[in-house]
Amino acid sequence: MYQFNGLTAWTFQALLIDMAVIVALFVSLKYIKGWVSNLHANDEITEKDNFAFGLSFAGGLAGLAIVISGISSGAFASSLAQEALQMAGYGIVGIILIKLGHFFQDKVALRKVNLHDEIVKGNVTSALIDFGHVVSVAIVIRSALLWVLTEGWYGLPIVVAAFIIGNICMLLVSQYRVQLFKRTNKSGDCLQQAIKDNNIAVGIRYAGFLIGSALALTAASGLAPYVADNINSSLLYWSIAALGCIVLFIVLHLVMIKIILAGKDISDEVNRQKNVGVAAISAALSFAIGTTMASLLGA
Repeated sequence: MYQFNGLTAWTFQALLIDMAVIVALFVSLKYIKGWVSNLHANDEITEKDNFAFGLSFAGGLAGLAIVISGISSGAFASSLAQEALQMAGYGIVGIILIKLGHFFQDKVALRKVNLHDEIVKGNVTSALIDFGHVVSVAIVIRSALLWVLTEGWYGLPIVVAAFIIGNICMLLVSQYRVQLFKRTNKSGDCLQQAIKDNNIAVGIRYAGFLIGSALALTAASGLAPYVADNINSSLLYWSIAALGCIVLFIVLHLVMIKIILAGKDISDEVNRQKNVGVAAISAALSFAIGTTMASLLGA
């Protein structure tokens, strides 16, 4: 009789439990989004046709899916009850970390603009920035989950520590983009003002750069050795590798964009002319570089 590779009656039950927990996590995200936003998700999406809110909510779903892919990558627990508890526990912690990372990106990197208020108004650029924040934070969480080899609850504090380090690196990336915008923008406006003005090209480029940076940071999971007996040294290696990957990503992006769009003032095209096509090329290049680094250097 044909048997699927590695699938037994016990693992089939564990998979069913995992799927049930995952569905519950996705459903709960809708209510969490409404509670945090102090809005009714259905009203914003279907009644008011608020595309910006829908895009922001889609970012949350994508982020949770990315985190769950990291949670479910390990071995099953020793019992079905333990498997359910670990999947639910790590899933809840993942949602909390997404919200925390998202909060710090909003309040530290872009403290001069209230993304939530802008999204409620239907500002698509704010939703794109929000999407980039959530997805990039989720990718960092996933990379931490893949890097930590300790199974069960013992690995959770290390995952959180690795996430904090990765999130600090992503805050540095956000600050880099904010300062670069200020230096290259001829009109003198700051990035936050471009968001308020709903410059969609700026939103696409910024979000793409963040997501690409997070993918590049994933390479640290393959470069930094994880030694369960020496967690402090492991976290130090992780910090150095994560920061090095971010720097390499920025350099590669600067070189590649100058080659692909040679002779063009990219900042002027995106910031002043609001050229969505150029912004999309820049975002796609960020994604390509980040994915390549993650594939070549990651775990």
